[in-house]
Amino acid sequence: MSLVMSDDSRKPLSVLDRVAAPPDERAQAFATFVAYAGRYSREGDRLIYHVEVSSIQNWVGTDLTRIIKFEGDELSTRTPTTVKGGVQQVIELTWKRVN
Repeated sequence: MSLVMSDDSRKPLSVLDRVAAPPDERAQAFATFVAYAGRYSREGDRLIYHVEVSSIQNWVGTDLTRIIKFEGDELSTRTPTTVKGGVQQVIELTWKRVN
C-alpha cells in the first residue's frame, strides 16, 4: 500500500532546487506533506501498515495501526490519538469505491 497526503495550504518553494530552498520553506514543505508505503495486514477491525519507506524516517520499520469500518461502498480508517503541531487529534479518512 502507499499513501501520499498534503495539506491544501501548501505553498510552492521559491526555487526549483528543494535542497537549496531557504530552510523555513523546506521546513514548511516537510510539515505539510506525508507519504509512506509498505505491506499491510488485517486483524479484525485493525489495519496494520508495515512501513518500509516514509517521508518521516522514524516510521520506517514500524507498524502504523488504523481502526477500519466498512459501510456500503465506503471504507473508513481512523488513527489512534496522535499529536500534530502540538495538538492531539484523531485523523479519519474515508475511501469510496468508484465503479
